Amino acid sequence: MSKKYHKSEGGLFPNGYKTSDKHPDHNGKVEITDDMLRTLMAQRKAGQTPVIKLAGWNRTAKNTGQAYMYVSAETVEEDANEAPAPAPAPAPESAVPVPWE
Repeated sequence: MSKKYHKSEGGLFPNGYKTSDKHPDHNGKVEITDDMLRTLMAQRKAGQTPVIKLAGWNRTAKNTGQAYMYVSAETVEEDANEAPAPAPAPAPESAVPVPWE
């Protein structure tokens, strides 16, 4: 079964508004594309829990020199047009009699 990967990106920056330990250390955003949203809705309609995979890299902004975390978000869409893999064939019955029968 083939898969389609829908990716988006964003960043987490140090929280300049942090005034207490309860505030997040970093904040930012990742925009969800139409393809990602469609995939998440299809997962939900199929009774699955929608999943967005995240990955992050430490980077430094070229224009300001500020450290931040580059974030990639990804959804995986199963190709619904392909037939599912056939179920495995049942094991052949033994021709040897079982002692407890």
